Amino acid sequence: MRSQLALILVLSVSGMQAQTPGAATKKAAAAKTAASPLSKIFQMIELKLPEAAVLNAIQGAGALNPSPDDYIKLRQAGASDAVISAVAGSGAGGGSGAGGGRAVVTPSAAAKISAAAAPAPPAASSINTDFSTLACTKGASSAKRVLAIDEFDYGTVRTSVAAIFGTQVDVGKGILALLTKRLAENGKYRIVERKNLQKVLSEQDLGASNRVKQGTNAKIGKVVGADAILMGTITVFGNDTRSNGVNAGAVTRGRLGGVLGGVNIGKRSDKAVVEISYRLVDAESSEVIAVGEARGESKRNSSGVGLAGYGGGTGGKAGVNMASANFAETIIGEATVECIDKLAAIANAKEQSIAVRSSEVEAKIAEIAGNKVYLAAGSNDGVQTCDRFEVSRVIKEIKDPSTGEVLDLQTEKVGELLVMEVREKISIAYFNGSSTPKVGYVVKKIQ
Repeated sequence: MRSQLALILVLSVSGMQAQTPGAATKKAAAAKTAASPLSKIFQMIELKLPEAAVLNAIQGAGALNPSPDDYIKLRQAGASDAVISAVAGSGAGGGSGAGGGRAVVTPSAAAKISAAAAPAPPAASSINTDFSTLACTKGASSAKRVLAIDEFDYGTVRTSVAAIFGTQVDVGKGILALLTKRLAENGKYRIVERKNLQKVLSEQDLGASNRVKQGTNAKIGKVVGADAILMGTITVFGNDTRSNGVNAGAVTRGRLGGVLGGVNIGKRSDKAVVEISYRLVDAESSEVIAVGEARGESKRNSSGVGLAGYGGGTGGKAGVNMASANFAETIIGEATVECIDKLAAIANAKEQSIAVRSSEVEAKIAEIAGNKVYLAAGSNDGVQTCDRFEVSRVIKEIKDPSTGEVLDLQTEKVGELLVMEVREKISIAYFNGSSTPKVGYVVKKIQ
């Protein structure tokens, strides 16, 4: 029995001696680290506890004496600059004795360490821009003027029109269609419909009713207001009777074979002439911006088949399409096209004389890239460089209970935008505000 106890005692002593001092020190350090105040700070950050709670814990922990590796780990865990600075400050007062010989890292050194280890900040953190640092120069208006074209009066040439085509043709409507097409192709103006405006309004009213399938109905909106109206009277259509004194309305045999709209078919020296007396009027003040005449002449003389080019007075029976290639190839067609070209050129030259209406512009944020905010509105909508917009998030949509149509929006302002670049359908702006804007937020121009 005594020999057994002696053997057990020897083995116990040997085991204690086998445990080296270095291993024991490492185990003690690991136990100390696991329970250290800094490890608790790490846990709080990883659990995404409120920053205020983390800062309070740091303040009550005393000297934490963090190492450079600790700063890197703090940043990787998601610690903010305020937390890292607080940890650095706690270590500054600990001295080297309490920290086991560790060097004290100052807040400025901690900031450099954390900056080196930090990932790139998200775009949202740099979205705010100080507008005073932006050099914005408001140039000439890039907005297109809105032009409405009235139907041209042709009462003074009805007789000659009937003589040329063998029937009554609404040349006022035909010239309106041709001029609208030409100005739209030029692209100087935005052309708005006015003659058939009631049809547009009726369609919107129908769409707002409960009789149209949802999703296909026309939405009620604001009709674009015109900046100016182009109107006029067709004073000559066929031959310039004011210069030769021939009766433009005379038809001797009821056919195109005799005296045609004042043009003697047998005289090959006569050319077709179309002349329009125009007025360009400010749509808001009714002030006349410009007046004048546009005159077009055919390049060819009249032939034995008449100005209409149909012969025998049968042109009106089949109908006359003034927009067709066949009409443009006739003698009267050549004069009409030249007159319209000249009138379009005059209207384009007067563009800068037309005042642009200061209108409300409402749109939505289409995209956010870095600190640039893209608006779904451009020069076509009246946006100009240096314009300011109020940015709001939508809290609630007020809808019609029957149709589901959005009647109003409850919004909350989050900041403002300053427009620095404008294109036809989109604008690029910079943001400054209390919270980060998002795609879909509504913007409204500040007048």
